[in-house]
Amino acid sequence: MTRARLFSQRCLIAAFLLLSATPSFGAEAKKEGLPPGHPPIGAVQPKGPGGAADVKKPPGATTTDLSSLSVTRNIMFVRLEKGFYQIREMFLFQNSGKATIVSNNGAPTIRLVLPKSSNIRNSDSQLMEFPQGLDRARTRVAGAQIVSNEPIPPGTKLVGLVYRLADEFGGITVERPITYGTKNFAVLPEKDRVQTGADNLNRGDEVNFQGVTYDAFVGATTAGRSVRISLKAPDSLGGLVYFYAVGGGLTVLGVFLALFIRGRRKKGLAHQVEREELLRAIAAVDDRLAQGEISPDDHRRQRASRFERLREISR
Repeated sequence: MTRARLFSQRCLIAAFLLLSATPSFGAEAKKEGLPPGHPPIGAVQPKGPGGAADVKKPPGATTTDLSSLSVTRNIMFVRLEKGFYQIREMFLFQNSGKATIVSNNGAPTIRLVLPKSSNIRNSDSQLMEFPQGLDRARTRVAGAQIVSNEPIPPGTKLVGLVYRLADEFGGITVERPITYGTKNFAVLPEKDRVQTGADNLNRGDEVNFQGVTYDAFVGATTAGRSVRISLKAPDSLGGLVYFYAVGGGLTVLGVFLALFIRGRRKKGLAHQVEREELLRAIAAVDDRLAQGEISPDDHRRQRASRFERLREISR
């Protein structure tokens, strides 16, 4: 079982309850269509003998009306791992009607769109595993589009996406399309690991979840619009400052060592010259004693002072 699958429904619902409703973006909802030339949506169903889709109908009343389907909670957990922002996004769907929502001739009952980033070299989201909570046989992933035509009975349905976005120097800006508006939208970046800013979201209380502390940015979204989220590693600038600080320190150290070595060499050369002069002076004093030009006491006195200095500079 992967780490992402450890996000059990019970834990996630507990996390959803930590967030309170916040004001809406205040924008008009608009219908978001598929890109031009996009292939028909919906998982391919096996055909029966008569050529019609052989799909088992859910028990009870059914409807193709999607108006009773909404998202009551939408949360994005953001963590930084090895140059990528790992995002686990959760949607708590609510079918507030009394009938099971079914596909209208293969049309999707749920449609989600992955975000894009400002990263020039790699702007696409990379889906890390199949969407959690969706029927694999009835769900199709096509590029940034995730569509499912599975039945949605009355009540709640939890759907989870695990994807990642590549970081770049200075951070990235994420454009998150909103397919289902909600009064309870939250971005939860890992505290002290991801610096975050978001349009029209308010700073909330910290959230402790599964042993990790997250900052919280909460607000409301409107279907058909996008939320812009900035993500940045705290050491993006710090690393550069550290680089220059270390480089500057090494430069100063290099200059100091060069001056030190130069000084030692100069001092050594001076001592060498002085040593040779002292040796010549001691030899001259010895010669004068041998020739009887000075007394033994004068010889000892003159020779002792020169010999002591010679010992000092030879250590």
